[in-house]
Amino acid sequence: MLQQKRAIPSVLLKAIARVESVYEHYNTDGTPKISGSSIGLMQVSNRNGGYDSERLKYDIQYNIEAGADVLLNKWSMSSYQTVSSVGNMDPNILENWYFALWAYNGWAQSNNPNMSTSYAKKYTYQQMIYNVIEQEYGKTINNIDFSYLPYSGKPSRSLVVPTPAYTNSGNIVLYEKGDYVRTDGVRETYELRDQPAGAYIHQLGINQLGTITEGPVLKNGYYWYKVYVSEGVEGWIERNWLIRTGDIEHGRYVYDDIAFHWARKDIMDLYNKGIISKSKSFNPDRIATKEEFCIFLGKAIDISEEEQKDESFALAENETEEVIAESGVPAAGAEDLIPGEELPFSDASKINPWAVEYVEEIYDLGLLDSYREELKPLERLTRKEATLMMDGLFEEDHNYDSLDINTIFSDLGSLSNDEREAVKNAYTNGLISGKYSGSFCPDDYLSRAEAAALMVKISDKLEETKNN
Repeated sequence: MLQQKRAIPSVLLKAIARVESVYEHYNTDGTPKISGSSIGLMQVSNRNGGYDSERLKYDIQYNIEAGADVLLNKWSMSSYQTVSSVGNMDPNILENWYFALWAYNGWAQSNNPNMSTSYAKKYTYQQMIYNVIEQEYGKTINNIDFSYLPYSGKPSRSLVVPTPAYTNSGNIVLYEKGDYVRTDGVRETYELRDQPAGAYIHQLGINQLGTITEGPVLKNGYYWYKVYVSEGVEGWIERNWLIRTGDIEHGRYVYDDIAFHWARKDIMDLYNKGIISKSKSFNPDRIATKEEFCIFLGKAIDISEEEQKDESFALAENETEEVIAESGVPAAGAEDLIPGEELPFSDASKINPWAVEYVEEIYDLGLLDSYREELKPLERLTRKEATLMMDGLFEEDHNYDSLDINTIFSDLGSLSNDEREAVKNAYTNGLISGKYSGSFCPDDYLSRAEAAALMVKISDKLEETKNN
């Protein structure tokens, strides 16, 4: 999460922690890990001040924040050619961070790969980072062309080495026009500029709210956004000091874990439609259970039929008491309820009380016909099971009668005829597509984010069908 907040490739920050401290912030006796002037997990030196030494010692999150800040300072040195740079210094290209990583360990000639053996070093600091990333995270970062480096000493500050021909993405999340943002970081003040990398025009404090009006623009190694704060206060600021908090279309995000997620708009669509309710977190990457999918689907159907009930369900992890309180299920006598007594499944009693009416609704619509004796409501839902639960919601599009779904997805050979037909129906109705090129991945589990995206499509299509 921190890496996304700071727009730093996450694998770099993790690898630095591995090399610097072997992921250890404290010694075995409980004291902070200190080597010379370097402190804690990220081995941050505070010789020049700028950080809170006590927090560096005893606040791990602050130590990581400070480490990220140090790395960004080194990146800035490379971007503004205080040290050498790579290509166009796009921070979303891992290979472009070579000299910033070198500088994190000190801009020393001992990290010149052409002379590292002179210092009895098997690897330079940046190569150790690369090795950790390859061995522990399965990603190979391509080295720059060492022939551009001097045979001895440090390279020139003005040296610009071409980006390697083959590169890896840093997976930095970029923002969009209309996004709501706030300033964030270990600093107390942040600067707005008159243009990307231009002159300072306004100073902002921490947690200053604003709205993105232009960007992103890549300039001097940073993605810049023009942010409107208030009348007369507008300017450009680096992506690294902004956290997205919402957007103009969907409002402020009500969940604390969706700001950097690809499904954030779909999740907020469901919230704004009343299909899900407010809670601390949405847990978008957690796998959806069959019970949860039934609640999602039942609510989507109810909303589309304008039969939304007053109660709302918070489908969030560890929110059981809140869910029961908001669902309208009476607290008194709740123990006398027999969940799912009208359902034919032998394990219907395992369905949570607040989910029963939705499971029953989905069953009554004939969408659980693929389940015989057991539903296993709390088990994780696969992609093929999701298509079976949606099968029958919409009529088949006869324009695709001649379509062989096996020509679209090559991995459906083990499915039954009913399962293949369900995949085809969901695909031709625009509800679901392949997970990878040419592959449906029928046995992969469906995340809550993927379920949310499906519900938006279902809700929209039901509304479209009703209007037609």
